[in-house]
Amino acid sequence: MDFKISDPKIAELIKNKRKTKLTPKIFKESKNTKTNTKTNAKTNNNIKTDSSVYQKLRDNRQSRKKVKIKAPSTKALSIATKQLASMVKTGLPLLESLNILSDSSDDKTLKYVFKESSKGISRGSTFLSMLEKYPEVFDEMYLALISAGEEAGLLPDVLEREALLLESLAKIKGQIASAMAYPIAIFTLTIIVVIVMLVFVIPIFVDIYSNSGTQLPMLTNILVIASEKIKSISFMAKLIPFTLVSGFFIKKELRKNYFINWKDEMLLKLPITKDLVTKSSLANFARTLSALNSAGVPILESLTIARRTLGNRVFKRIVIRMNEEIQSGEPIYKVLASEKYIPVMFTSMFRIGEETGELSEMVNKLADFYEEEVSSSVKSLTSILEPLMIVFVASVVAVILVAMYLPMFNMMSTVN
Repeated sequence: MDFKISDPKIAELIKNKRKTKLTPKIFKESKNTKTNTKTNAKTNNNIKTDSSVYQKLRDNRQSRKKVKIKAPSTKALSIATKQLASMVKTGLPLLESLNILSDSSDDKTLKYVFKESSKGISRGSTFLSMLEKYPEVFDEMYLALISAGEEAGLLPDVLEREALLLESLAKIKGQIASAMAYPIAIFTLTIIVVIVMLVFVIPIFVDIYSNSGTQLPMLTNILVIASEKIKSISFMAKLIPFTLVSGFFIKKELRKNYFINWKDEMLLKLPITKDLVTKSSLANFARTLSALNSAGVPILESLTIARRTLGNRVFKRIVIRMNEEIQSGEPIYKVLASEKYIPVMFTSMFRIGEETGELSEMVNKLADFYEEEVSSSVKSLTSILEPLMIVFVASVVAVILVAMYLPMFNMMSTVN
């Protein structure tokens, strides 16, 4: 199977490095310049010593600077892993591949990590030991695959499998983020419009109605009071600190176990979110388990690592039960069959894989199927949310319009 370097920047760096290796160094000396070389050698030595001292001071200053390690995006890590797999597949040494990847990477964290890894490997360290120094960048799943690849001598294949896994995870995250971006944007825009109307539009109608002497309806009074409060500096001086303190305590409560457990169970019960959460969780779990198991990682360790990729605690508890049942000698599919949140097809494919001894292949097919289901669920969810958000915006605008024009209708009725 042939692999080509798709990134032209990396291909150019590889080409230049190979050219520098192939071109010999030619030094020419002339008889007429022997006297000049002695004097030039002294000055060159002085320049070299000065530059070497300056370089050492510069390196010491740079080493003292603390580099902030920030976790890169899943997409950036998947692209870097895919490029590394392609370079190693073509026969390029790992050390040189890491140097090229460090020079071509746009992500500052990956640039620094790959550069340090190449330095560590040149000193005799293993690739795994260097990656273990950066847990913010490489999770347990990544490290387990690298460990299995180094031990079995199949690092290029494992890197390629890791790149595919990260691509699938990034795809699912992107689809979910795109589904949530539309309602969040519409909701934020609606809040901004309401605030602008309360600050600038409502006071104009208040001035008109105050001269008429008519009594304002309750709905209009609520908007007038809200408009006055928003424009009041003393009220806002009290509201902003109260909102910040309340937000801090609410955020603290939302992180507690009782709320997270309740939220995860509710997401699996609500008709709108049930399918999306279930299919995305099963797709992540199946893809991770298949990659780890096919790389030679033991099933118990694979389940433990795959469990950490799940965001829903309901499915995490199911995987813990799977691990316990396997240790007691029970097959995996029996645990899945007893869980109401696991689809029948998922259980059946696990059973076929365990009985035929092709669990990795069956789980990989499950991952492909549920990734397609996630994309269709995102499309259906988006098609449902769009009319709901239109109704929401229309309702808010209608309430404000009715509140503003209701006193005018009352005035017309009294005149008649």
